[in-house]
Order: sequence, then structure tokens, then C-alpha cells
Amino acid sequence: MVPVSIPKKWDYEADIVVVGAGTAGLPAAWVAAEAGAKVCVLELLPYTAPSLSLINVGPAFAGTDVQKELGINDSPEEYYKDGIELAKGDPALWRVFADNQLETYYWCQQIGMGFGKALFSPPGHRIKRGIWKKGPEMTRTLEKAAKDKGVDIKFSHRALRLIVDPQTRRILGLKVKIKEKEEQNFKAKKAVILTTGGFGRNPELVGEFGPYFLDWLPTMAYGHLGDGLKMALEQGAATAHIGRAVSGSFAVDVESKSGIMDFVGYAGGLFVNIDGKRFADEGMRLKFYGLVSEEGMKQPGHVWLAIIDDKMKNTTLRPEMMHKAKPVQADTLEDLAKKMGINPAGLKATVEKYNRDLDTLGYDSEFDRRTQEGCEGKPIKLDKPPYYAYKCTGATSSFKGGIKINPKMQVVNQYGEVIPGLYAAGELTGGLWGNDSTYLPCTMVTVSMTFGRLAAKNAVKESSW
Repeated sequence: MVPVSIPKKWDYEADIVVVGAGTAGLPAAWVAAEAGAKVCVLELLPYTAPSLSLINVGPAFAGTDVQKELGINDSPEEYYKDGIELAKGDPALWRVFADNQLETYYWCQQIGMGFGKALFSPPGHRIKRGIWKKGPEMTRTLEKAAKDKGVDIKFSHRALRLIVDPQTRRILGLKVKIKEKEEQNFKAKKAVILTTGGFGRNPELVGEFGPYFLDWLPTMAYGHLGDGLKMALEQGAATAHIGRAVSGSFAVDVESKSGIMDFVGYAGGLFVNIDGKRFADEGMRLKFYGLVSEEGMKQPGHVWLAIIDDKMKNTTLRPEMMHKAKPVQADTLEDLAKKMGINPAGLKATVEKYNRDLDTLGYDSEFDRRTQEGCEGKPIKLDKPPYYAYKCTGATSSFKGGIKINPKMQVVNQYGEVIPGLYAAGELTGGLWGNDSTYLPCTMVTVSMTFGRLAAKNAVKESSW
């Protein structure tokens, strides 16, 4: 390895250089600028398009004013318990997240995010704390807030390598390629904050850390190339749950490569394989959608069907979540099975047992489905024709592991020692989602904003070099 030499002359200087104009990077830039720092954000794309710009639902916060108004008993401590008991993450990181996420909530309101009073129950969470808010709108609000603070966002600027002092190992800045042409050296007088997202658009890295997912449909932001991961690893950064970084996400319609098929389950529908047999709790009371997709991809042919009846289609299904996906329709379950190429007798027997369980027990005895969606509602019988089916396959989106950080958002090495002048936040980092655990949907948005803000709060305290 040939280290990047310290330049005799820097092309650009700032107190804080943030790499990545996204869910963690823009809040970090705002906080640093608010503290009086000169802040530059490097974004490899010619526009702002993070993971946040692709999502259909918003963040999740615990202990908000809206929850209290609606009589929902939630608190930061309850969020912390979910993180430890369900996500099985690092207690120190979950503690700092839970204790600071409410401040992020009110900051979002301050900058004009405009959260309403419509809440929902994300799968896996034990309490109703999800907020309906479109990701593109949130992205525009974050970008405007950063620019209004005087943050210099430089688009088509791709950070290539970190520049480090060979004696002290302090991070001094970055080598940056501008518009795929010239390279320049950017000096970070206080710190560099890496917020580059995951690496789902980099097949080489996916093959290294999650080869099972190479054939899954990548749906994450196009800028998720693993640049931050590579730069940090080069400087000796440790990893946290890197084996969980690549993980299943929502299911998509095979034909259109679109739609969020999990919402068929949330509507009360069933997931079955080519034998007509179910394989999971479609309401996802205790597991997030990615784990259900992983079970789906284990089924014969790596496909499965999402099935609803007419009453679900017209009452509980959220059609806007289906995007371009078009279902196959039939008047009977047997005809639907034949059209979809699955076992008619198997599908009929599965649905009959499911409906019988709901009539006699009030819940599904096979996979213990006790809710319609997340922790809310009751399971619904699938019994009103016509019936509709989507053919599903797995997709990947946000990643759940990466660079190891401490509670100050400082990047650390394998010995727990801080790499001076280097901070990280967002999907690039790991520690919150342990092995053999469930992700808590909507939390990645909240974590990214919260940890981005905390990274900046600590970075601005660094001495300038």
C-alpha cells in the first residue's frame, strides 16, 4: 500500500469535511455550521440522492408530543429496550441513540420537516412510533436547511482516499476527484466525517461480505459504492457486524421489479411458495420484512406469491406502495394457483387452515400470526373473491453493519483506539444490529440523523491542526 502523501499546498480548506450529502451527512453539516465551523460536504453524485430520497415511510421516534397526545405510552427507555432485546445491538450505542433521538425529532420540526400526527406500527417494534413522511420531501428539507446555514455542498466530488499524518496517524483531509477529471486535496482542519452509506452498488464488496445476496435486486441509492468503507479500512478501522451489513430488505414484484410486496402482508394477505405453503408471519409482529424476504428466497425457485382477496384490495391494501406492480386475478383460489403455476390443492388447503384458525382460535397457529400489521390489528380471513397474487423476489436496500464507532461517533481500530480526526455515521457504520437479530424498520433514518448530528457536535470540539 502506498500512502497518500501530505500535499505541500491544499486546494481547499474547511474546518469539517463531510463525505456524503445524505441522511447523516446533511444533519452533521448543519450542526457543525451552527457551531460556527466552515463546513464542506463532498457528494459524488451531481445531485442529492441518498437512501432517504427513496423511502416511502419516515423515521421512528419514542416519547414524542404526538404519541402523548394520542395516548401512546412510549419513551426513550422503551426504544432502548427494543434495541437491546430485539436488535441485540451494542448497549453503549443504543444508549446514546435512545437518549438523543428526541432532540433530533424536535430539530426536524425546527428546520421545517413538518411531521404530522399520522403514526403507524413498524414491523418488529413493540410500540407504535413510526411517522408517515415521504423520503424525498425529507431530503429536500435537509438539503435546504444545510444550504441556509452556509454549508458548501460540492456535487460530483468523489472522495478517493484519506490523507493522514504518518507520525500521529491523524486524519488531515482527503484526495478528491472532481467530475471524474482532476484530483484535488481537501484539508479538514478539525475532522472528516464519513457518511457515505452502504456498499450495495459495489458487487465486489457485496461478494466479499454477503455473497448470498449477489443475485438479489439492489434498490439502494446509486452512490452506495462503499467509498467510505474502503477509506476507513485503509486506515485500520475495525468493523462491527460487517457480516450483517448485507441483508434482505423488502420484496419486489418479479415482473415490474417494483412495488413493496410486504404491504400485501400488512394488508392481511398471505405469502406462499410454489407448493402453496406459507413460511412466515406476514404481519411481521416480531421480525422485520428483510428476514421474511430471506425466508422467501429460501423457497423453491427463490420466488413466492403474495396473495390478497377482494376486501383487502379495497380496504386495507395501500395501492400507492404497489408502484408499477400488477397482480394476477382469479375468481377461485384453484384458478389463481393455476395461473401462477403453483400447487392448487396446496394453496387451497393452506388458506382453509388459516381461515379455520382465525375462526376457532382467533390467531394463526402455524406461524403465530396475531396481528394484521406489526403490533396492530387482528389477522383477517382471506375468503372474499376475486383473489389477487403477485410473484415476489428479494431485494436489498439499507445495510446493517460496517465501520466500528464509539459513542462519540469516532472511528476506532481493532484495539478500540480512536483514529484521530475521523468520525462516521449512518449506514456506513455498524453496532446497532447484532447477529441473529431483527432490524427495527424506520430506525435507520432516525439513527442516521441522530448520529450525524452527534458526530458533528463532537468533531467541532477538535483542535485545528
